[in-house]
Amino acid sequence: MVLLISTIIISSLYFLLVIIFIIGWKRVFNFVPKGNENITDNISIVVPCRNEQKHIRKLISTIAQQSYQNFELILVNDHSTDLTRNYIKTAQAAFSKIILIDAVGFGKKNAIKEGILNSTSTFIVTTDADCTPSYHWLETIACHQQKYPADLLICPVKLSFDDTLFSYLQMVEFATLVATGASAVGVGMPILCNAANMAFKKSAWLKSREDLHEDEISGDDIFLLQSVKKRGGVIDFLKSESAFVTSKPAATLSEFIHQRRRWASKSPSYTDWQIIITACVVLAISLLEIVLLYLSVYSLKALVLLSSVFVFKYILDNFFLFKIKKFFQLDHIWFYSLLLSVIYPFYIVFVGLSALVIKPKKWK
Repeated sequence: MVLLISTIIISSLYFLLVIIFIIGWKRVFNFVPKGNENITDNISIVVPCRNEQKHIRKLISTIAQQSYQNFELILVNDHSTDLTRNYIKTAQAAFSKIILIDAVGFGKKNAIKEGILNSTSTFIVTTDADCTPSYHWLETIACHQQKYPADLLICPVKLSFDDTLFSYLQMVEFATLVATGASAVGVGMPILCNAANMAFKKSAWLKSREDLHEDEISGDDIFLLQSVKKRGGVIDFLKSESAFVTSKPAATLSEFIHQRRRWASKSPSYTDWQIIITACVVLAISLLEIVLLYLSVYSLKALVLLSSVFVFKYILDNFFLFKIKKFFQLDHIWFYSLLLSVIYPFYIVFVGLSALVIKPKKWK
């Protein structure tokens, strides 16, 4: 009886959460920029770089060709041991908008901090060195900020597909995370953002500095969101295909796990109750599936409950995925979400618990 009641309660909470996100996704409107002829605001793009010789030239080239050109590109070299700094210096000679900063401190969060403190603009955009922005990326952000000023503007990120099952599963899973963040904004409860594509007023960041937990290796994005939210600042999501940046999926399972552990390791420092409740519900239903799987070896009733929860969650997840698949250009959702449904409970529990025990000490 206790198991049945627990299953009903956890499943009901998960159902409510997904329905809220479906409603939120519908509420976030599609933004289409109407040209940059009236936009004059200067923007500071801040990019932390560590051992990015494979990607940095492509990023610089893509940003140099942006449709909106009123910006400075601040590249913060975080003690790279490869040719990253040399490539930046070479590009700097041909592209005067580049500002190279050799970080004094260590780590991604510190690199972003040093970049922001050295910026000359009142509006900051951050991305990662391995990302590829779309041609109208900066223009779309500038247009949206001019029309709908926000203290923090969360922008969309998607992963590229390299013809492997592993990369496509990452692509679907990551799209779900980004869409969840957008949907949460739509219902007035922002809980997720990603520094790979994020924009904010410099003044908002300066006011939030004490809340950014500089002792944590990552979390500059979520901690900023928490702080802006706590102070009643305006948080918005830019739902526009022209605002995408594309990032690369993890090449190996160990790289993927390290990244997710790094993300999860900051969770004990979260103070926003909406973030905490969402994380607890997702963890609870994952734990429930694992417990039911174990009990199914000994009990037919547990097997029936497990089957019911699995099918219920799979159908519910697909309702959400079908709402977002066009925006993120996802195909064959039924198949890939089935695979993720099998893997996800173990992945969530393993990463969540191991991140509390084994804290990553570096970002790269």
